[in-house]
Amino acid sequence: MKKAQVGMKVKAYTGRCVGILIQSTTWEGEIIKVNEKSIRVRLTESTSRFGSKTTSHWENLNTEKTFRFVKTLSSGKDWYKSEGGLYGGIEIG
Repeated sequence: MKKAQVGMKVKAYTGRCVGILIQSTTWEGEIIKVNEKSIRVRLTESTSRFGSKTTSHWENLNTEKTFRFVKTLSSGKDWYKSEGGLYGGIEIG
């Protein structure tokens, strides 16, 4: 399984169910720092959707966020979550 490495491209995802539709946001970025229990990610792009409709899309964000290691999943992949869950989670491996 792959482990987090500087320069690795990642996607963070968060979503919730609103009635029968799903409201979700996906962030894309690159790992810029790796520690034992956290990674620092420079987010470069964001896409928000409500159901099948794209409600917003932002590029060139250049925002840095820390994602903390939560656990290793049964599949062997590592799960990282942003502080407060605001920027969702990242699965690496």
